[in-house]
Amino acid sequence: SHIFLQLFVSLHSNKQSLKMDIQTLKLDLVKKIINTEKPALLIKINKLLLNEKAEDWWDKLPREVQDSIMDGLEDVQKGNLFTHEQVIEEAKQKYGF
Repeated sequence: SHIFLQLFVSLHSNKQSLKMDIQTLKLDLVKKIINTEKPALLIKINKLLLNEKAEDWWDKLPREVQDSIMDGLEDVQKGNLFTHEQVIEEAKQKYGF
């Protein structure tokens, strides 16, 4: 699931782009697997895939949570975000920290 989190953060926010990026990632992984000469790596990949559950953790999330995450990723891509310093400063002003 750690790999999926890294992938998720790097993907585009709209659902069509998400599907395209996943397809691109799959093709890239296939190329890397075909080109590797490292048996230990291939064994690790095989074990990972064998241990992977049929249902992805994303699918278990409620639709509202999925939509909220996608909205957040879209905000990040548009630059609609706050730095840590901005959040701390607002909390200090609002709550008198």
